[in-house]
Amino acid sequence: MASTASNTSKLEKPVSLIWGCELNEQNKTFVFKVSDEDKSEHQLALRTVCLGDKAKDEFHVVEIVPQLEGSDVQPVPIASLKPSILPMATMVGIELTPPITFRLKAGSGPVYISGQHIACKYCGSL
Repeated sequence: MASTASNTSKLEKPVSLIWGCELNEQNKTFVFKVSDEDKSEHQLALRTVCLGDKAKDEFHVVEIVPQLEGSDVQPVPIASLKPSILPMATMVGIELTPPITFRLKAGSGPVYISGQHIACKYCGSL
């Protein structure tokens, strides 16, 4: 009997990649975006926000900046870290759809944000 599985069934499985970025004094913002030509659905599930070993003992505030221009929506702080108090925060339940802008509102970094980038070409929803 012939198999009913097709090549497209392999493409329907979500692809999961480790993702990360660094925010610091020179690069205070990072935009996670995908190509407009890519018809896959994408999500970014945040996992950790942590300070680098060279971070000064000051508060480092990381926020997500809304993409809506001219709206009353304010940036959302997701972590406030200080090496001597809380050098790392674990993120639970923060799943975002690109484009996403991360900004280092306070502090000089380095701050590392990591997560899981999930893409699915033929999925109805992730």
